[in-house]
Amino acid sequence: MIKTCLTIIFIFMSSLTLSAENLEFKSKLFKKGTLLFSDDFNEGKYKGRYGPNKKNIKQLEDGTLQVLPMSQDGKRITVHIYNVPKKFVCHLRYKIISSKDSSVGAGMQIGGHKMHLGSTKDGYNLFLRSARKSFKNTEVKGFKANEWIDMVIEYQEGKMLLKINGNEKVFEHEGVNMDGAKSIVFKNGAERVLFDYVRLWEAK
Repeated sequence: MIKTCLTIIFIFMSSLTLSAENLEFKSKLFKKGTLLFSDDFNEGKYKGRYGPNKKNIKQLEDGTLQVLPMSQDGKRITVHIYNVPKKFVCHLRYKIISSKDSSVGAGMQIGGHKMHLGSTKDGYNLFLRSARKSFKNTEVKGFKANEWIDMVIEYQEGKMLLKINGNEKVFEHEGVNMDGAKSIVFKNGAERVLFDYVRLWEAK
């Protein structure tokens, strides 16, 4: 009986590991994708590359990655998701914590400073720096500080899909261009940023 129970537990744990390593690739823009890493932050060491100051990045016991402000005055948090391919799908779940400033948003910079995704009162604004053009989406809900945000980014030059908390929208414009940059950057004045998981595929 004991051996049978141990066998069942071993098979169950093995299936969890297998499913984590072989996540199904789902995409609207691409047919195929190669999983570069999947970090759920529930192991002793995460596989992804995050920075720039790793002293302020810590894996917590509840399976989240916590990022604290870089400076001692606590005014700015900066964290990068590095080595993003030219064509990619990135699925992440994160929360920006801010108790002092309710105006702190939940945005990011896709491709360094090339594309700014910022939260608004009723959705978000995507600003394409090279084209000096903005796109607004007032249909997405919960894209703000102190709430978990589930996001999918599918990108290739000239075209990008954003899926935020279930709301999906495709942007086609010459200004949708990371211009050789290889990172997704979070910069804000929050107290900390939490990541539940980050998954990155190179798309084809």
